[in-house]
Amino acid sequence: MQTNIKTVIERHLYPDNIFIIGGGPSLKDLDLSPLHNQSYFTIVCNQAYQLIPSATIAHHSDYQWWDSHKDSLERGYKGELITGCGLGTNLTYPADAVHKLQTINFENKQDFLIDTNLVYGNNCGLQAVSLAHFFMPKNIILIGFDFKARNEQTHGYTPHNALDMQHFEKFWLQFLKNFSQFETLRQNIWGSIHPDQALPHIYNLNPDSALTLYDQSKTLADFL
Repeated sequence: MQTNIKTVIERHLYPDNIFIIGGGPSLKDLDLSPLHNQSYFTIVCNQAYQLIPSATIAHHSDYQWWDSHKDSLERGYKGELITGCGLGTNLTYPADAVHKLQTINFENKQDFLIDTNLVYGNNCGLQAVSLAHFFMPKNIILIGFDFKARNEQTHGYTPHNALDMQHFEKFWLQFLKNFSQFETLRQNIWGSIHPDQALPHIYNLNPDSALTLYDQSKTLADFL
């Protein structure tokens, strides 16, 4: 497994599609088995690595999440690179386990979409979308990006109780706002960084998602 993101980027530049697997309940609506084929470029967020163990990249946001899942990741993840932002602590990752990414702030925002160690977002899913842009794909396909509960279920792989529901509803609103800010920023600066490369088109495969910024008219079969 690689620990150098630049090596992975060089290996996979200009794919037609990058599939990003989130954690929403709509995951249960889809047959994700075709994405086990490693010819498809996939980024999995948090526990979604359990659904696609061979995903190209497994990304997480919080150090505590990694600390709780590191043994399972080591046993079960069979892809190329684990990335994490280490949020919530000053502790550092083992150099041979996780490629550490920094998040955008006021001081470094001029390096957005330039510095391959820098991603945008206050949540794992948006960070993964930001990360995908370094590969300059034609399309970025979001799967399980719901930002809403369904039948009192917040995630497609883990049950949560009512207290968790209130917690997630609060953060989903912040996440949706952050997506809007990201979309404005990428639209404004992509052309100046990559004048000869079209801005990646983003699709959200859940037509009932609270994230309505992106085309929701496609199905997984349209990209396979």
